[in-house]
Amino acid sequence: MRPIHYIRQFFRLSPDPSIHPQVRTYFRKNFINNTLDASFWLLGESFVSVNTILPVFASKLTDSAILIGLVPSLIHAGWFIPQILLAGYVRRLPQKMPFARAMGLVERIPFLVLPLTAFLLRWISPGAAIWLFMSMVAFRGFASGMVALPWQELIASVIPSTVRSRFFGFSRTLGRILAVIGSAVAGTILANFSYPDNYALSFFVGAIFIFLSYAFFTRTVEPTNGEKIIRDVNSLTENSFFDFPAFKHILKNDGNFKKYLTSRISFQLGSMATGFLAVYGIRQFSLPDEQAAVFSGFLFASGILGFFFWGVIGDRVGPRRILLISDSMQIISLILVIISPTIWLYYLVFFIFGFAQSGYIIGELILGMELGTEEDRPIYLGLARGVPGVFILIAPLIGGSLVTLIGYQSMFLTAILFTSLGIIFLFQVREREKGLNYYQ
Repeated sequence: MRPIHYIRQFFRLSPDPSIHPQVRTYFRKNFINNTLDASFWLLGESFVSVNTILPVFASKLTDSAILIGLVPSLIHAGWFIPQILLAGYVRRLPQKMPFARAMGLVERIPFLVLPLTAFLLRWISPGAAIWLFMSMVAFRGFASGMVALPWQELIASVIPSTVRSRFFGFSRTLGRILAVIGSAVAGTILANFSYPDNYALSFFVGAIFIFLSYAFFTRTVEPTNGEKIIRDVNSLTENSFFDFPAFKHILKNDGNFKKYLTSRISFQLGSMATGFLAVYGIRQFSLPDEQAAVFSGFLFASGILGFFFWGVIGDRVGPRRILLISDSMQIISLILVIISPTIWLYYLVFFIFGFAQSGYIIGELILGMELGTEEDRPIYLGLARGVPGVFILIAPLIGGSLVTLIGYQSMFLTAILFTSLGIIFLFQVREREKGLNYYQ
């Protein structure tokens, strides 16, 4: 009986009268469906890993360090930048689900083209292939940015703030467990099929799970508010996308939020190293391509521990502390990149980096949702994602240039410096108490 009791407690919300009745009614259904959405997405991504498999595939098509470094950065920046452009529009949408559902489908189109790109390498030149590949990477990134803001608003509306760390921790833990299995299968595919069929098959299997995640996402039930729907429908005709007055007001008056933005900009500049971790390891230790899937396995395995850990204690320690610890762990992983004398110690780089990533994902998602009032949340999210997103795109250009001019290790040292600055600024950020504004 104890497991049944624990499950019931896990899906039980506190008797907070501010929780919307429909949120309470559909909480279990929304929790489960969005957990399965996240889990199958991560399983699919293990076959098309942003930080390992895709950069190594790019390195087969080009020797350009800048293009290789752009692979994860285009995807990450694409997720961030469009959010600032859509903030005003999403804020006024009476319901977020229809727009999120449409953009979620568009987001998945590149996953159908990627396996085709790899398969066509027999008939097209590497030069044409790299540009087709980079186009799909950019498409995937910026399409995900179109769904990111309505998705975050949707999650914030169906998952109360008191259980968000539980939700993100549990869903990502399950997803990472599946992703470890997926990484093992991807490694087997890359090792046992000839190039480029190995990449084509790995990308195709990933696409199947990515579309399966979408099927669960579409089952989310969004709460309705009739009065708000009427008001927001009437407001959609004005300032539909850009909301510069709101942006200006927040940036001028909210000193706490400006410190947060400065911290995230510095951190994202430090992300210049991300796209080179697997490529550097494979070249440094003369490893075969399938080693990229092994690196992915370490990333996902440590992510399991990280998401479970933060899911258990995250609601108590708060998202700011989660970010401080995860950012510090990223510095440790970059130091290990520089000093690792053997591949066995280099594995620890991905293990620590994966744990840091889990904290970064949970901390950023939750802290971004809670820096402003509920009514202004889309504006805060748009700024919190969009402004640092520009620097995610700039970072690999700096990193690739540094690799070309002065080598990998100097680039890693520069990344450590920027990440350290991000931590210093984050120490000055205060978590906002519910219902309060810290304009100063």
